[in-house]
Amino acid sequence: MSKFGSLAEVCADNPGAFLGTEEARAEGALDATDLAAVQRALAELGYVSVPEELLESDYEGPSALGQVAARPTWWVRFFGTL
Repeated sequence: MSKFGSLAEVCADNPGAFLGTEEARAEGALDATDLAAVQRALAELGYVSVPEELLESDYEGPSALGQVAARPTWWVRFFGTL
């Protein structure tokens, strides 16, 4: 769950352990039925599920992240501890 707004990330294991849910499913670490159930529950609660691959892309919006993170990403911006 994001510390800002109604964003959520669904990932197998820890963030970054796989290159997204597709890789985790291919390697047997994430069941498609479980993933669908989690995404459905998040939607029912008003959350938007953001793909892990998107969260790993560079964040170039306004913030002070550049001062504390070598490579600010969307994950650092919306889910990190900074």
